[in-house]
Amino acid sequence: MQSALEQFRISIQRVRDLIALHNSIKAQATAVLDLSDILRAALVLSVSALDYYIHEVVTLGMLEIHRGQRAEPATSANTTKSAFSRFQVSLGNAREDRKIAADIASWIESDIQQIYGYDFLQQSHPIPNLIPAISNVILNRLNNTSWLRR
Repeated sequence: MQSALEQFRISIQRVRDLIALHNSIKAQATAVLDLSDILRAALVLSVSALDYYIHEVVTLGMLEIHRGQRAEPATSANTTKSAFSRFQVSLGNAREDRKIAADIASWIESDIQQIYGYDFLQQSHPIPNLIPAISNVILNRLNNTSWLRR
């Protein structure tokens, strides 16, 4: 996946190309030909590019706050909660994550088998040796923010 900034730059280059196309056709055509739709398309594309860029930057920032990699923004003078704390997520998406967490034994076993292999589960291990494996699996689940991204 391209970064938000790379995608923005690609879109803005397309805007420049549309404007250049407009200017080229305008120089060769008569005034009877209405070329304003080409400029309108360039304007719409530039607004869309900026909207996408801002959306992606905000999404990445919110995911960093959720993971604890970035501090939550300060509250404003007229609110008691930060914008991050006031953000609402779909309960349907959160419910999917809750269903996974509710079946903890099954997904820990499945994830450990995927990471460490079937033979690992067939062997006997002292509890201190299992803690890193279980901890890694739980940490991976906690860092999975696909429900929040949706």
